[in-house]
Amino acid sequence: MTQHESAIQRSIKLGDVVRLSFGFADQSGTGEYEIVRIMPTRASGEREYRVRGADGHERAIGHDQIISDSLKSVRSPAG
Repeated sequence: MTQHESAIQRSIKLGDVVRLSFGFADQSGTGEYEIVRIMPTRASGEREYRVRGADGHERAIGHDQIISDSLKSVRSPAG
């Protein structure tokens, strides 16, 4: 893992909305997903996340499935 990839992994938080780099085998996985749980790291060192799509279904994804430049948060800033 490069320093840049490591920084991206640390920047993903609960409530962030991400877009996947590819869909699931049945092509139902396109669209945006909210990070609902940060899961333990795989033996390979890759972080896993539990995400919820617009269809309401939750899926487990690896960090390598996320397009990092489309990150945004659905949580309001504290103020």
